Amino acid sequence: MRNDLATASDLVWPAAVPPEVAVRTVARRLQPGVDLTARLYHHPFLGMMFLCGADTGRLRRRVTAGPILAAVVVDLVSGRAFLSDPWNKEDFTTRDVALRAVTAGSPEGTTVAVRGPAPRLTEAEAIEAGRALLPGLLARRRRLDRLGAARLAGPPVQFGKPNWWVTGRHGERHIEVVVDALSGRHYVSSA
Repeated sequence: MRNDLATASDLVWPAAVPPEVAVRTVARRLQPGVDLTARLYHHPFLGMMFLCGADTGRLRRRVTAGPILAAVVVDLVSGRAFLSDPWNKEDFTTRDVALRAVTAGSPEGTTVAVRGPAPRLTEAEAIEAGRALLPGLLARRRRLDRLGAARLAGPPVQFGKPNWWVTGRHGERHIEVVVDALSGRHYVSSA
C-alpha cells in the first residue's frame, strides 16, 4: 500500500502551552527533585470540512434543518476521527516558525524534535474515517433528521498538532508523558 501522506506537512498549529507549563504539569504528579525535559513534536493530522445536508429527494414532508458544515480532524497514525472547531489558514503556521517561537526564550532542558511519527493512513483512508464519524453524531444534533451524503467542502489540509514529550528519570524509574500543547491535557506513556 502506497502512503500518499508519507511526506510530513509543513503546516502546524502553534503551541499554546509553553514547555515550562508542560514540565510543571508532569512534575506536580511526581516527587520533588525529578529532572524533566520537554521536546516538542508535531503529530500528523488531516483536517477536512464536510458539507452535510438533507437529501433533496425526501420521503418525508416535514421541514428539515439546512446543511451543516462539519470540521473533522483525523489522526493519521491511529486513524481516529474527531469533530473539531472550524479553522482557517490564519490558524496555522509553518513548522520552522513554530519551532523558532518555542525555542526563543525557552528554559534550559527544552529541546525540539523536528519530526513526529510517520502517517500510517493514506489520504483516502483518512477521508473515509472522517466521513464515517459524521452520520451518528450529526443525526443526534439534528434530532434524527436525515442527513444525506457528506461531501468535502474543500481540499483536505494536512498539518501537525503540537505535543510536548516530557521525559525524565527518578532513580530506576523512567518517566514519559505526552502533554497536549494545545489543551495542556497529559497522557502517561510510561512512569
